[in-house]
This record gives sequence, C-alpha cells and structure tokens, in this order.
Amino acid sequence: MRCSVYFPAVIAGLVGIDDVLAGNWTQLSAGPWSGREGLMVASTQGKLVLTGGRTSSGAGFLGEGWTSTDGGGWALAAKA
Repeated sequence: MRCSVYFPAVIAGLVGIDDVLAGNWTQLSAGPWSGREGLMVASTQGKLVLTGGRTSSGAGFLGEGWTSTDGGGWALAAKA
C-alpha cells in the first residue's frame, strides 16, 4: 500500500478554512515512498519535509527524508 499525501485544500489555495474543517481535502500526490505509518511532516524554509516512519506492518524504522516545495513533487533528501 502506498501513502498518499493529502493537504487541506486551503493550503493549495482552493477553499477556505470552513471547507477544511468540514473535511474537504485535496490529494496532491501519491508520494514516491513505500507505504508507512508514524511519519512526520514539517514545513521549513519554504519546503515540506517528510521524515521517517515505519513499515505498514509497524516493524522496521524507515530512515529517509523527502522534501517538496509544492506537496506534489517530492525528492529524496536523505537516507540513513
């Protein structure tokens, strides 16, 4: 199972906060990474940074980082 990246449509500039609170989301990408859970995403210096997580079965740490400037295109930034 692959992870998909969903960000509130308000971030994409498509709708207002009321729509987001109502659960309206826009899929921007079906990320290039393997399926995982427990990952972290942060925003810094104009980029989204996705790090870590573990396999979908909950075992095995995935030591890699991905970056994106738009939430649609992702590049491998680091692999431990």
